[in-house]
Amino acid sequence: MTALPRLDSRTRIVLTGPSGWIGQAMLAHVAGRTAAAGTAGLALGGQVSAFASSARVMDLPWGETLPVRALDTIGPDDVAGAHVIHLAYLTKEKADQLGERRFMDTNLAIDDALMGAIEGARPASLFVASSGAAALAAAGADLHPYGVAKLRQEARFLEWGQRSGVPVIAGRIFNIAGPYINKVESYAISNMINQAMTAQAITIAARVPVFRSFLHVDDLCALALEAGLAGVVRAGPVDMCGAEVVEMDDLALAVSGALGNNVRILRDPVDTAKTSAYLGNFSQTKALAMQLGLKLSPLPSCIRDTINWLLDHSSAARTGPVLQSTQQATKRGSQVRAILEESSVKS
Repeated sequence: MTALPRLDSRTRIVLTGPSGWIGQAMLAHVAGRTAAAGTAGLALGGQVSAFASSARVMDLPWGETLPVRALDTIGPDDVAGAHVIHLAYLTKEKADQLGERRFMDTNLAIDDALMGAIEGARPASLFVASSGAAALAAAGADLHPYGVAKLRQEARFLEWGQRSGVPVIAGRIFNIAGPYINKVESYAISNMINQAMTAQAITIAARVPVFRSFLHVDDLCALALEAGLAGVVRAGPVDMCGAEVVEMDDLALAVSGALGNNVRILRDPVDTAKTSAYLGNFSQTKALAMQLGLKLSPLPSCIRDTINWLLDHSSAARTGPVLQSTQQATKRGSQVRAILEESSVKS
């Protein structure tokens, strides 16, 4: 990761969807760049306005509180001159829970709320968090409502950017890793780490070869924010993904290596006639990073930072069949941290 300068105290950021994985990581990224000079802690410094489905107060991990307004109250005065980072959206699994019509209508209403604000006053920039699912929808490979909705969202905001002259980036996010990860069992990297930490074994359920690459979530945040600060424009969506393509066997081996190579890897025979490859075009990610002067984190850093986060925040990673007591968990956690520190020095 690249060491970035402190944000100008006059820089204003509007963040929709602050409570998800990327939203919390973005808040931490910004807080690390707005804290007073010479301080070691994090602080947003009143430079972030956050919006979500309903009004609330967020208690942030570093002890700060953040008032969050309902998204349907956002207006032109909120976005005027601000760097807008639009993350709010119903996730893929909500389509099955709500039904396609309600899912599409709700996401359209989310975008309508923001569009109404930015049509009324010009922001400094706009980042729209799209998804690799939009690429699948564009290719006709998977027409799940989530991907179709994201594809329409991209087109809508990119067209608005061209019409308004505001710099817009629509980032197609594929697989990410690192701190603030949530839905731990749903993501391959955190699922494997939890298995390794609790049972010292990783069982890979996939019966076909599965290929992925991972972008560090802090790199994603830096790309999104720095692109806005620099006024970078892309006429089409930008893939945001990792450089190193790994199959699930490779990922399990990398997780095992980060934990001291004391983890068994179990997998039934696979059907190699079929594959699952959810991969973006890394050249697009790299070109944007080069334009912004950013150095992206390699896969081992992604894994180490995910492990460290889970050690501190996931009860599943601290307890379980192997770590049955607090004392055992603490001892194992200390051992893991020692291994991580050693591997970090070597790399």
